[in-house]
Amino acid sequence: MSLLLTAGLKKDSTPETFRLRHRTQEGFYFPVEYLKIVPLQSWGPPYNYTIWYIELHGKNQAELLNEALETIYLRKEEEAVRLLLKHLRRRRYKDAFEALSRESGVQLEGPTQTKLWNALVENGDYQAAEKIFEQAVNDGELEWYMSWQPYRPEWREMSACSAQVEERLRSGDAHVAGPPAAPHDLLCADREPRPDAAGAAPVSNELFETCDLACGLTACCNKPGPRGGHQLVVDSTTGTLYLFGGWNGTEDLDDLWSYSTKGERWTLLCRHSSLVGGPTPRSCHKMVFDPVHRRLYTLGRYLDNAQRVPSNMNSDLYMYDVWTGEWYLVCSDTASAGGPRLVFDHQMCIDADTQTIYVFGGRVLPANTEEVVSPQYSGLYAYYISTGTWQLLLADKHDEDAPQPRVSHSMLFHPVQRRLYIFAGQRNKEHLLDLWWYEVGSGACGALCRCGAAPPPAAGFTQRATLDPDTDQMFVLSGMSKEKEKRVYNTLWVLSLRTRTWSCLYRAHAPPAPAPAPGGPAPTSRAPTPRFAHQLVYDPNTKIHYLFGGNPGIQSSPRLRLDDLWSLRLVQPSLEQVWGEARAILREACYREMATQPGATVQALSYLRNELSSVMDHTDPAQVSRFQKLATLLFSGGDEGAALPSPRALSPRRTRALLRARTHHASHAHIADALAQVLGAEEPQPELTLPFEEAGEPQPETWEVGVDEDMTPDTQWHARQPRLALYDTLAQYFRPSTVPPRGDVTDLVAL
Repeated sequence: MSLLLTAGLKKDSTPETFRLRHRTQEGFYFPVEYLKIVPLQSWGPPYNYTIWYIELHGKNQAELLNEALETIYLRKEEEAVRLLLKHLRRRRYKDAFEALSRESGVQLEGPTQTKLWNALVENGDYQAAEKIFEQAVNDGELEWYMSWQPYRPEWREMSACSAQVEERLRSGDAHVAGPPAAPHDLLCADREPRPDAAGAAPVSNELFETCDLACGLTACCNKPGPRGGHQLVVDSTTGTLYLFGGWNGTEDLDDLWSYSTKGERWTLLCRHSSLVGGPTPRSCHKMVFDPVHRRLYTLGRYLDNAQRVPSNMNSDLYMYDVWTGEWYLVCSDTASAGGPRLVFDHQMCIDADTQTIYVFGGRVLPANTEEVVSPQYSGLYAYYISTGTWQLLLADKHDEDAPQPRVSHSMLFHPVQRRLYIFAGQRNKEHLLDLWWYEVGSGACGALCRCGAAPPPAAGFTQRATLDPDTDQMFVLSGMSKEKEKRVYNTLWVLSLRTRTWSCLYRAHAPPAPAPAPGGPAPTSRAPTPRFAHQLVYDPNTKIHYLFGGNPGIQSSPRLRLDDLWSLRLVQPSLEQVWGEARAILREACYREMATQPGATVQALSYLRNELSSVMDHTDPAQVSRFQKLATLLFSGGDEGAALPSPRALSPRRTRALLRARTHHASHAHIADALAQVLGAEEPQPELTLPFEEAGEPQPETWEVGVDEDMTPDTQWHARQPRLALYDTLAQYFRPSTVPPRGDVTDLVAL
């Protein structure tokens, strides 16, 4: 039986739906005839297992089931034949191997792997095996293996937190401070109501120190202050970051900064954009960068209840020209021009080739009481820069098989596939767990994955996603604050759009930090402080992420924001490193075989000093220790311990010897144990009596008279066994379809 699901039921009467695994690892559908449900644990000692009602959803058409069954049977037969071929070749049943291969048409492995087998296992030619493997590396046969190598995150602090912010972090605790929300009012996850707004929590005077909180008055011109709800974009052609706006805990900001990743220096481009014809202070807006004309476009903002007056409800679109250093009002009200109303918590992407900006989702700021009770969401819009026109591509409420407008989601544009990818989010009180794609050329869309809606996530949950168009991978850095555990968490996940698999690369949480000793050094870490309401961007040219700002979730300073800048490089083993590792494995195996050969001590020592030493990393302590231990094989004759018998093929002589051994070793000692149980001397054992066959003495043959030389140890079989293990190790670098299956026929035999 195959495991389809491991899950649990909630302690309530609400119906729950679980999605069962219905495909093999290769994507084939497999039909299900019986389902077995095994309860493992109840809610407590007083509770019994009770499952009152089960309803199954699926397809039971006879034609579909028959086709799936036929495919599964053929696939099982193919894998069974490959297992047999593997066994026949390992035991050197050459005639049987060739006959089965010819009759079934099944290939055990690829041509490169066959060459590697013949050179390494059959001939013991390690030098030829090394050349074959090197050719496979050059031909790209290790691309599949490289694509599955895990990432290793490398964080680097490029701009540290200000001294005052760092002091608050060290002196405060990590208890989560959730933003107070008014009834029926959806707040932006990046900020709270203004201190002077109606319904806002009272704030001490120290929280109004907007500039002094981050740094001194002179230092404010050297780096941006702490904030959340800001926007950060990257110009990958010059390696420049652009930061605009945000919420510093007490007020919205309208400053514009640039950061040179090469010179690692902040530059203030505009202190107050509203004073030079630019946008007003804002947060929870969105911004994109046009690499063709080097322009910034920003749209949307969040307004408190007191600010939602008719004069502020227009949705303005601004553009900043990097060449001239000036702001321009592109559209004073996008809604009147056919675009979206004033929104926040939306997503924006730009197609630089066609000069098109895409805006999807976001909460429409309510203009009346009815819209407060019934939330309004913004659909999918396209803005054509060349003509200055808007087009509605997907309305808010629709019946199409397309993504529903939402907030707290991510949207990414793939310039090669020319697709928009829309990931997760919230709509009303549901947490959407789906991933959609939308082709900007044809308007077609589809769901890569779609699960049932879940309850809303923890307060302060934010996600930031990036896309690498070269590797077709999507990275998601999420931040959340859990009230019960009183911690802030950060997790970094990667989704491969090619294999459609998720992998967790990084987890971090902030425990309540004790206050440091007076005069003691500030604690250091190799990773940023966990946070939410952060900003994350990705430079596809340098393959580096950049993280700025956010909310650390400090209860004693609920309006504290961060102002540090971090770079994240995700490192994978290079192809050269993998090839060097495989070459070291080959040469170490060659040396071990030399050390076992009589009279080859001098040759083995020379090989150890030259060929093997040249491929070892002598800066790695682990490899140095292993290299030093290899020299001891020369003094032990290559034997590190008692050698176990190696599996060998059967021959007529070995078969008859096995029959004699079965007759000779037939034992009935268990009868005495059974008698002791019958007489009560021992506790009875729950063993079943199985039918067995008495082994008969084989008839002797004339050619079997004399000493059975075939029962003596076979040195060739013994020397071949390490090569088999080495081949299995090297086979892991290739695609599974081009190497023998991992299973072994002998493992299916029960004795």
